[in-house]
Amino acid sequence: MSETTRKKMLVRLYGASTAIIVIVVFMVFTIAAAAGGINFLKLSNLSTIVNQASFLVVLGVGQALVLLTGGIDLSVGALMAFTTVFWGEGLLEESGQPFLVACALILLTGAFIGLINGLLITRLHIPPFIATFATMYACKGLGWIYLRNRVLYPLNETFRVIATGKIFKIDKFLVKTPMLLALIFLFVAWFVLCKTNVGRKIYFTGSNPIAARFSGIHTDRVKVGVYMASGMIAAFAGLMYVARLNACEPGLGTESNFEAITVALIGGFSMAGGYGNIWGVAGGALVVYAIQAGMNSLQMPSQLQDLISGGLIIFAVFINQILANRRMQLENDLRDEKATRLQKN
Repeated sequence: MSETTRKKMLVRLYGASTAIIVIVVFMVFTIAAAAGGINFLKLSNLSTIVNQASFLVVLGVGQALVLLTGGIDLSVGALMAFTTVFWGEGLLEESGQPFLVACALILLTGAFIGLINGLLITRLHIPPFIATFATMYACKGLGWIYLRNRVLYPLNETFRVIATGKIFKIDKFLVKTPMLLALIFLFVAWFVLCKTNVGRKIYFTGSNPIAARFSGIHTDRVKVGVYMASGMIAAFAGLMYVARLNACEPGLGTESNFEAITVALIGGFSMAGGYGNIWGVAGGALVVYAIQAGMNSLQMPSQLQDLISGGLIIFAVFINQILANRRMQLENDLRDEKATRLQKN
């Protein structure tokens, strides 16, 4: 076997790192649950895990887009809460107006907050961590001020279909609306990133912003557009969450920003930007919820669950980042070898 062939095989293997982590996590909890007489892989349990993960997949897609540009968005959780609280009265059963109007306003508000994040970063040159951290607290405070101690419920039953709708059933595996929505978001993001000029600009902006600017790419516009997309996607995720809870309240999604980042990192995205496969977000979400479901099935105390969950997530991210970095090195080596061969010919 030649050295080039070996490197190509390793690139494929490292590229499947997220899938390998998913398999390992499921195997570990399957064995642990079996020791207690519990079937972790029963179809009803798998259906629940996939359905719960679907909510986080949608949120993770937006975070992944931001990470590709070398940024980060800490405001998504508070944005989910604020947008749904501010326009939530239009989602109520007795609101007397079409709930689609409220949905559109929520999405537009999410895009507007994303625009603010993008302008803070590109125009005022505030680091993404600080800018979105400040926006997070602003949205959180605005949500509490507007709603105070109230909770908006019950929500329109037709609207709630985006979180509770049942599409079809395969034996005991129930396919619900969030699964379909997550798949749509993944496919659209994949198409934009891999099949359009916009996607190439996003990758180039994150991998080498200076070279991207010299090549004629308006990197500031790319970043602003990505943060607007992240804000709108987060607002849509907020709609899904409140539809599931059947209520709008300002404490929604308090940890969703960190979960979204975790999902993207487990999925193979790099904090440095310019690298990642959008389908990895699905694997990252499955890992997060499989760990939670596994510990619940083992009936672990909540404090112990937090400890083990944190440790396992750190380990999964650590392993995946090592493999992702190694894959990038091998891909660079293969490109250099190809360029050398072309020069010789």
